[in-house]
Order: sequence, then structure tokens, then C-alpha cells
Amino acid sequence: MSAQTVDLRTDLEAQVREIVNEELELEDGELTYDGHFIDDYESDSLTLITVVSRIEKELGYVIPKEELESLETLRALLVAVEGCAGN
Repeated sequence: MSAQTVDLRTDLEAQVREIVNEELELEDGELTYDGHFIDDYESDSLTLITVVSRIEKELGYVIPKEELESLETLRALLVAVEGCAGN
């Protein structure tokens, strides 16, 4: 993996993390890779749809709707976004 690829990946993660923090109303440092959006951060499915919509609109990645149910953590969300980036 090149340094440029690492920089792009880090930047993408920062952008996704910022969107999730804003929509879930979390402070910096609260969001972990494996924290469950609904169980650990008291979110709901509508908020998660808003997160995905913002990622699609602001970052230009289209996440397939059939993947929405599996997007329960930041790690799962990043995998989905990175999968879209590879296409």
C-alpha cells in the first residue's frame, strides 16, 4: 500500500467519522470502531439512514441498500465505503 493510498484511506475515515459523530451527536473520542450504533450510542435506524445519505451526498460513495442492515458499527460502515471506493 502506497503512502498516498494510506493518506486517502485516513482522510476518508476522518470524513466518515465526522459525519457519524455529527449525526449521532457524539464528542470526539467517543466513537470506537466496534461500538454498536444503536445499542452503544442510542441511535436509531433513521439516523443511520441519514448517515448513509450524507456519505453518499457529501463523499460521493453509493452504498447498496441491501448492506444497510449490516452497518451496525463504524468498522462495518468503513468497510462498506471502502468497498464502494474500489469500484
